[in-house]
Amino acid sequence: MSQTIYDDGRYVVSSSIVATPTRFYPIFNTTAAIRRDPLWMGLAITGFVAGCVLTYGDLLHPGELMIMAGTAALSLLTGWQVLILRLDAPGHRRALIVGSRGRIWKIFRAIRAVRAGRTDPSILLINED
Repeated sequence: MSQTIYDDGRYVVSSSIVATPTRFYPIFNTTAAIRRDPLWMGLAITGFVAGCVLTYGDLLHPGELMIMAGTAALSLLTGWQVLILRLDAPGHRRALIVGSRGRIWKIFRAIRAVRAGRTDPSILLINED
């Protein structure tokens, strides 16, 4: 019987499998990597907004400037708080799990702990952010 390391009701990491809502991945053939694509998109949006404000700032009303500043701040905040976990396993389709920073780090730490031979559920309490 495999021991459950992480279970949030949607994703399960046990000592033998990683389960997503649609697929199961054998843990010892699975590679996991965290991608920061939302952060890069947020930085691109912020750069675009900054370029627009620098170019057309003298033509914009204060309300429009506030909306643009809010858009830039919201895109950066969203990019910082959203991560993508990529799961790859030979013979299986690639899974991209998009979630909050805390959830993705817990799943990643659980997979890493099982791969390192540590199956104690308290491993998830370590904060690496």
